[in-house]
Amino acid sequence: MRRTLALLLLALPLPATADPPPAVAELTYDGYASRFRVLTMESELLLAPGGYRIVLSGRTAGMVGLLYHANWRSSAEGKWDGADVAPVHFDNTGTFGGQPRHIAMDFVRGDPELRAEEPPDDGEHLPLAPGLAAHAIDSLSVTTLVIHQFATLGHCEGEVTAFDGRQAERLTLRSVGSEYLPPTGRSSWYGPTLRCDLRSHVVGGFFRDEKPEERDYTDTIWMGTVLPNLPPMPVRFTATTHHLGRITLYLVGAKLRDASTLTATRP
Repeated sequence: MRRTLALLLLALPLPATADPPPAVAELTYDGYASRFRVLTMESELLLAPGGYRIVLSGRTAGMVGLLYHANWRSSAEGKWDGADVAPVHFDNTGTFGGQPRHIAMDFVRGDPELRAEEPPDDGEHLPLAPGLAAHAIDSLSVTTLVIHQFATLGHCEGEVTAFDGRQAERLTLRSVGSEYLPPTGRSSWYGPTLRCDLRSHVVGGFFRDEKPEERDYTDTIWMGTVLPNLPPMPVRFTATTHHLGRITLYLVGAKLRDASTLTATRP
């Protein structure tokens, strides 16, 4: 799946003026393509004053799961850097269409360095030109950046390069303003939100069967207040994928638990 659902990972910063102990948020989402549920995801988010650590587990569901089986476990960790994020490590492992895949990256002086790439050439992507992933953040930390900006700046803004180990894209973040999400049978949450649009332009690592017009798209994140004493978090968002097309993910569950039980550990 394109960018391993790069925008599907969520991380929540703590308020800049507070210094509470770490907390863990558990969030569950169902993803729909048109009228059909096509995937489900569970996330486990460690929230600390100095940074974040995340685990995301997902799988295809419904009829799509029978036709195209995929499951994955992704993790990322990093630090806060003012209103920005500074990733430290990224790992994604799973099976997509029957093929096992594994990507691991460390960030050295701000640049991603591949530690594992299996298969080395998956046959789907064109080679990435040197330098296109310089100063990039991992694909799972993009939403972390959006949430952290809303918590520290009150809006999203700026540009960033995202790299998932195979593909690089340039993202432009833009606040749209407030928007009310009405009740829906697909989600346990509704109400006022703040909206952020993410315009993406794929710059390298293109899919071999990808058309040029498919390299530019816009995804959206809607932020709402879900858990007490925490900043707003994504309650709905869209993700553009290569195999499943455009997906909308809806929050279906959220709870807090003790940080000492977090299972997000580096492989």
